[in-house]
Amino acid sequence: MLISSDSHVVEPGDLWLERLPKRLRDRAPRAVQDPDNHYWYFEAPDMGRGVNLTLSRNAGMTQTEVDALLAADPDAWIGATGGHDPVTRLADMWVDDTVADVVYPTAGLSLLQYDDVELQLACIQVYNDWLAEFCAVDPNRIIGIAMIPTWDIEVSVAELIRCGDMGLRGAIMWSSPPATREYSFFSDRYEPLWATAAERSIPISIHILAGHQTKGISQYGVTVEGTYYFGMRSRDELAHTTAELIAAGVFERHPDLRIVAAEGGIDYAARLEQRLDVTYSGAWSRIDDRLTMKPSEYFRRNVYLTYIEDPIGLNNLRFTGSDHFMWSSDYPHGAATWPRSQEFTALEFDEADVSEADRRKLTLTNVAELYSIDLDTVSQPSPVIADKTTTSVS
Repeated sequence: MLISSDSHVVEPGDLWLERLPKRLRDRAPRAVQDPDNHYWYFEAPDMGRGVNLTLSRNAGMTQTEVDALLAADPDAWIGATGGHDPVTRLADMWVDDTVADVVYPTAGLSLLQYDDVELQLACIQVYNDWLAEFCAVDPNRIIGIAMIPTWDIEVSVAELIRCGDMGLRGAIMWSSPPATREYSFFSDRYEPLWATAAERSIPISIHILAGHQTKGISQYGVTVEGTYYFGMRSRDELAHTTAELIAAGVFERHPDLRIVAAEGGIDYAARLEQRLDVTYSGAWSRIDDRLTMKPSEYFRRNVYLTYIEDPIGLNNLRFTGSDHFMWSSDYPHGAATWPRSQEFTALEFDEADVSEADRRKLTLTNVAELYSIDLDTVSQPSPVIADKTTTSVS
């Protein structure tokens, strides 16, 4: 059986239009249809066009297949409904031998880049409330990652606690801060957030497409320059952020804090470990007496990385080990391995000669331990879909 460490909900297109306070609804993110290709996009007056909604739910389908269906019927529903329907999601997971899903936002990722503090908080709280309702259908198997605003750390801590009390099991913050010293991860402004997350055992995630250094995706898929820079930087910033947290001594002060760098892959891990330790062995170590371990040791203890398919990273396990890496299906996005995740993971593992022990860590036990998922419970069908299947997964 498998557990996906990074899957997604796909928010209803009218979620914020319906739930935001009336004074903010004219600025709400909402679904709009492109008249040229009939794709649906999330769009917001303050941020412009955002993520492609149609290609965020076409798991198991090629873009060519999507285009053909829309050409035949521009108003057709395309793709999986499990992004917004938890019952369908549980059934789709079971078909894929995925017994639990850690779920992140889709459109909501761009909310973490908003500059308007009031609008951001209102949108985030709408999302978190909706997500808690979604996960409550089966909280053992649908593990919700709340969004946390970080302009005001007192507000951050309050929202983290509120969401934890609602049953959400992790949190996501901006993956890179605004480029000013005030918001740098070297600043001590985040200390109450780190302390609260560590005390309450709530992993904090940083996810691609949610950083201020790669703000906005309006030029992605439109210009070569915009597509290139966005595609490169959105993943690189995860490595930069985790390295900054290590260098800032965050994990020395908060040894129980766990950070998840999501959807950036694991191929960069070996190189990052080497660069951190080589850099530390020089002038850094002579002027910094805070760290009691090598930087790579904090990286392995405190930072988890998720990947979908990553043959290079799997071939580097002899350098990195496998204790802090976690496979993800990315359901229901177009990059998802659903509904053939077992086949895809087995093929990758065979080609990289990954041991059985490492396979189990990567696809099951690492994520189960991080989010306290009970494997005995989830090995059985969800009660919500139990009338459709009686077979357990082993």
